[in-house]
Amino acid sequence: MTQTTVKPFVMFYSSSFFSHFSLRSRFIILIVALVFATTLLLGWVASRESAEQMEANIGNAASEAAYQMVDKLDRSMDARIKEVKLLLGIQALTNGTDTSLLREQLERLQDNHNVVSWIGFTDPDGVVQAATEGILEGVSIAQRPVFIEGRKALWVGDVHEAVMLAQLLTNPSGEELQFVDIATPMYNRNEELQGVLAVHLSWQWAEYVQQSMLTPSGYLEDTEILLLSANGTVLLGPETLIGQSLDSLKHIPSSTTTSPQWAIETWPNGERFVTGYARSSGFEDFPGLGWIAVSRQPVATAFAPVEKLQDAITGTGLLLALLFAIVGWIIASRLAAPLTRLANAADRMQDGEHADSIPLEGGSPELKHLSTSMRNMATRLLDQRSTINRLEDLANTDPLTGLPNRAFLNQYIQLAIPEAERNQQSMAVIFIDLDSFKQVNDELGHHAGDLLLIEITQRLKSALRSGDVVARMGGDEFVMVLKTKEEHLEMLTHEISKRLLSSIDQPVLLPDNEQARVGSSLGAAWWPHHGLHINTVLQLADDALYAAKAKGKHQLVIHST
Repeated sequence: MTQTTVKPFVMFYSSSFFSHFSLRSRFIILIVALVFATTLLLGWVASRESAEQMEANIGNAASEAAYQMVDKLDRSMDARIKEVKLLLGIQALTNGTDTSLLREQLERLQDNHNVVSWIGFTDPDGVVQAATEGILEGVSIAQRPVFIEGRKALWVGDVHEAVMLAQLLTNPSGEELQFVDIATPMYNRNEELQGVLAVHLSWQWAEYVQQSMLTPSGYLEDTEILLLSANGTVLLGPETLIGQSLDSLKHIPSSTTTSPQWAIETWPNGERFVTGYARSSGFEDFPGLGWIAVSRQPVATAFAPVEKLQDAITGTGLLLALLFAIVGWIIASRLAAPLTRLANAADRMQDGEHADSIPLEGGSPELKHLSTSMRNMATRLLDQRSTINRLEDLANTDPLTGLPNRAFLNQYIQLAIPEAERNQQSMAVIFIDLDSFKQVNDELGHHAGDLLLIEITQRLKSALRSGDVVARMGGDEFVMVLKTKEEHLEMLTHEISKRLLSSIDQPVLLPDNEQARVGSSLGAAWWPHHGLHINTVLQLADDALYAAKAKGKHQLVIHST
């Protein structure tokens, strides 16, 4: 307690009014005042902590909405690219088929893909040879990016307004047409360029994705979903913002930031919004164009539940403070001294004393009952703590080797992943299987096999660094988890594996001057390099282990993508 907090109580304690009370009464009044003040303080702290947690949850919901939007767009674009790749299988594009027949095939494909506005096939000079509905046939598009970039490799262009097609395509809505271009070169069997296949995708499908984020259940009240280009220009959103630059927003994620985030932003119109961001990083065949999904909700609407919660907690805290003050006044006058003794005894228990150190008070039936109950409760709690500790050890430990078991490994990994992310670390998972262990069991007996496993366990432990974990999965299979920086993964995996292969290969001395010798096969995979989900990495490491056995055993195989 600070000097500023203590000073009012000292002045109150020494005031002329307070001097009329006995020392015991002064003590009781002071305790009641402290209880009252402490209860109010705890209420305020609880209110603030709950509010901050709720605000964080609301902000995370906004960033999650933005992530869902950009993820849907990335996956949708990936599907579009895959559809374009399917067009490469049309033999008519490269075998000199009649233009009308080729046009008919392209239109049939367009009918099956409702987001395709136009498909055209050019010759090597950029002149359109065949196109859906005959649009632009015979016209040169050699100066358009769709041809310039498409003749080099598969190319995806960003959102743009229609230029040549604006007056030619059907436009029932009357709104300004926008497209996303996809183009790819076409080669004949001699790898000679035959032309470029160009596809214009209607931007309307992105609007469908946007609406799907809002319509199922209304999502959140007054929530809006926007989509920005890589340079911060609004591509989708309220009509008043489309085409505007939002560079004035302070927390727009940089090009290297791919994780969702949120902040309270002041928008160009001066309003403050809880704003969630997520930047596109692409998906499979779609490399990503740097789009930024934005979810925004007015601060007043978003944090309205927070204010209600704070009011409720504050009111409840005040009521409880008054109640505790009254109850404290009544009880403290009778129980001050005995309770002090009980409290001191409880403090001594924290220093390791037995539950019998709690005195049995006899001043009143209530005190006697309380002290007896406290002693019994303390005894039970100590017994339960001891029992729980033993049960946890049994549940998480392999009884033969003393190593952590599969259950412990699963719990450890779930805690290790967030820690590794905070520390910007990666993890190497190494599966270890003993070669010829069954032969030891068959020839020398299971007792000898158990002794061998115990010795191998010690060798595995000696290969560990501080902070690494090795667990027995069952039988003669073990798993080792190593944490390090991403750039050290390969070196560390090879170093530890070399140490393991050498150590395990040494003979194991058994009773009656017998010896046993086993080798080891190792399979490794890295998180998150080989997989973002740890279960995927575990499976890849297990597959690598089987690959090591298939290659002749006693070696390391690291999963390769």
